[in-house]
Amino acid sequence: MASVFTAMVVSLCLAGAPEVMKIENKYTKKKKGAVVFSHKKHAEAYKIACTECHHKWKKEEAKEPKKCASCHKEKKQGKVLSLMRAFHKNCMGCHKGLAKQGKPTGPTTKCSGCHQKKS
Repeated sequence: MASVFTAMVVSLCLAGAPEVMKIENKYTKKKKGAVVFSHKKHAEAYKIACTECHHKWKKEEAKEPKKCASCHKEKKQGKVLSLMRAFHKNCMGCHKGLAKQGKPTGPTTKCSGCHQKKS
């Protein structure tokens, strides 16, 4: 039953979702290039729930999740993490957690494992 529910949630999330995501660095003083990853693979193959990344999104209230930068800004604001820290905490935290469990994972420590060379 749980796997059926997860499959339903994932399929609802994927409706209209991009296959590949490119996280651009809009803050020019940052030195790292964009991060490109397969949104489809994370959702379908790895079965990551939409709310793992889009943590405040409620499908019944909005068709699409807000952009991360709508809440997470360049610098920490009160208890809200900076945009860079939010991405690093979420993405790297997940990858490092998988590595600790001995499961296959993507990059966890080298910046160039995720970030493209800045042109």
